[in-house]
Amino acid sequence: MALLQAKVDGGILEGLPAANQMFSVFRGVPFAAPPVGELRWKDPQPVEPWEGVRPCYKFGPLAMQEPFVSEGGGIVATEFYVGNYKRSEDCLYLNIWTPAKDPGEKLPVAVYIHGGGHQTGYSYLNCYDGEGFCKRGVIMVSIAYRLNVFGYLVHPELEAESVSTPGNYGVKDQLAALKWIRNNIAAFGGDPENVTLFGQSGGASSVDNMCALPASKGLIHKAIMQSGGGIRPVYSYWSESLDHAKEAGTEFLKVLGVSNIAEARKCSSDEVLDAYSRFKMIQLNDKETPMRGSGGYMRFSPVDDGELFPEPVTDLYRQGKYPELDYMLTSTNGEPRETTYQNLAFAEVNARFGRKPCYLAYFTYVPPGADCAHHSVEHHYVFQTLNRSYRPYSGRDFELSNELADYWANFMKSGNPNYPGRETWKPYEAGQYNVLEIAGDERRMISLANQTEIIEKAKELEG
Repeated sequence: MALLQAKVDGGILEGLPAANQMFSVFRGVPFAAPPVGELRWKDPQPVEPWEGVRPCYKFGPLAMQEPFVSEGGGIVATEFYVGNYKRSEDCLYLNIWTPAKDPGEKLPVAVYIHGGGHQTGYSYLNCYDGEGFCKRGVIMVSIAYRLNVFGYLVHPELEAESVSTPGNYGVKDQLAALKWIRNNIAAFGGDPENVTLFGQSGGASSVDNMCALPASKGLIHKAIMQSGGGIRPVYSYWSESLDHAKEAGTEFLKVLGVSNIAEARKCSSDEVLDAYSRFKMIQLNDKETPMRGSGGYMRFSPVDDGELFPEPVTDLYRQGKYPELDYMLTSTNGEPRETTYQNLAFAEVNARFGRKPCYLAYFTYVPPGADCAHHSVEHHYVFQTLNRSYRPYSGRDFELSNELADYWANFMKSGNPNYPGRETWKPYEAGQYNVLEIAGDERRMISLANQTEIIEKAKELEG
């Protein structure tokens, strides 16, 4: 019978049977106090305990972000961001899908960080669901975190009032979620010693950050980065240093129309969001470039702060100052090529330090109705949610979905994505630039060594 109650830090939670009633889903589980009022632009705080049983039947609100444009907003808006749900600063919730019948089962755990370039996104897009992994004996958790100016504002006054460096609140939220999972996942039948962190696009860069973060030691055991991790440059000029970030924060308060942080905290969420929408369209200097594909300038994202990140993340990887975990990295041939050469650079650096070889995949399969293997193409396949898409998927697509879900689940269990006794996906070999091509009806190892531009850029990033 499905596990419907769990005792965690704070009290007792009650979930519901999932669509497949053999499994349970706990929606809207609080992992930190609401970051509202005086807690706006502060580190996440512990959850206040509650009395009785807390129902976890509904997803939490979306983190504050601009509304999605369903028409004319590109493939991400039309295929994934299909609903403008309630938005709130009270957003620090996670969701748990578990196949466990008993808390003592010690099942592997997969924790998903959504994408959106640290500006948009949420933890229950129409393509996300944990039941496909539950079918394979894996618990899945999806987490939320603060975004854009709410998650990454830096300002001299914030520095003066804080015991830690200001900014990176979204990163700290992710860290708080992982700590909560470490302390509580056993109540849902999970094994806190077998946690895989995975994410796509901005979520993959979050996985990248979190693996290099000294504070995450012991919280992560495997990592999957889909189209956004690897050896990569910082997001923008404003995230290169704390001083740059403070400069942007100072200018933002002018656009908000306030003179200090105390006044900024008294502004409504909508007032801050409106100022963010206007501020991101203003060019501040000639050293910044607009965000690709979405307009405006990215000034609020993870920043190299010298404390949470003692050195730039790219340097930590290049110098081998990162944990030896099991790594899987993927990209597609229809998205910007940076994602592929960042993955290759990571694999080469990983090999240079004699770490366990990682697994690389390269999507070339074009789904029905698409013109290429676009960014995010794997989502509905990996999560087994093809029936939630408008695309006319056929039998071969459902077969591919089963195959990819198996690869991901096998990796989450053991660090090896292959089916037992079938080693189709070979680990990366130094200098070979070998990846698993995920094509229509075929999985085969190929080398990208003949793609000159990709290899040259990868070697530049290796350092």
